[in-house]
Amino acid sequence: MITFKQFITESFEKPYKWKLAGDTKPQAGIQNHMKGNFKGKEYNFETSDGRKGEVQIFEYDINPPPKYARNPIPAKQGRTMEMHFSVEVVERRWDRQTSKQSSDVTGEGDAMKIFATVLDVVQKYVNKNKPDIIKVIGMKQGNMDADHGGVGSRIKLYDKLVKRYVGKLGYTYDGTKWDMEDRRLKVMRLVRKGYVAFPKGHLLNQ
Repeated sequence: MITFKQFITESFEKPYKWKLAGDTKPQAGIQNHMKGNFKGKEYNFETSDGRKGEVQIFEYDINPPPKYARNPIPAKQGRTMEMHFSVEVVERRWDRQTSKQSSDVTGEGDAMKIFATVLDVVQKYVNKNKPDIIKVIGMKQGNMDADHGGVGSRIKLYDKLVKRYVGKLGYTYDGTKWDMEDRRLKVMRLVRKGYVAFPKGHLLNQ
């Protein structure tokens, strides 16, 4: 009989099979970057109990077109990647059954396998495309599902996963978490090793 720790480890090392579903666009948040060489991909997988899972990856220029620029002192041009995922959640109420997509899977029995799948998609995408910055977004407190525009789950779990695998992906993470959307969300910024946003001589790196 394997221990619970062994079960968790084995589940995390065996992701679900996934496939590329095609191109996709964000519903909100980063449309202004879409003219800055934007591209989006969606990947699908299915859990052992038949629930549908989605992983969306958006990539765009660090410095957007002048029309949308906010920073008067732009950083070195490069590519930013964002990842969002959700899994079908089935709700049973009396004689009715409904389902929706949610990014909060921390209470599910196969949560580690789902995270392993997400990480597998991200790793293969990163190895091929090598974005300069990866943004990992999660809730500061509590949970927010897809119905309310949520893009993350529990930030503490994300933080642990990032710290564990960031080096294997070829990136660095200094532990800083940035507030966004009235401090409801936290953003972790992973930087590709060797990429310098503000090179020596830049006004922000004197």
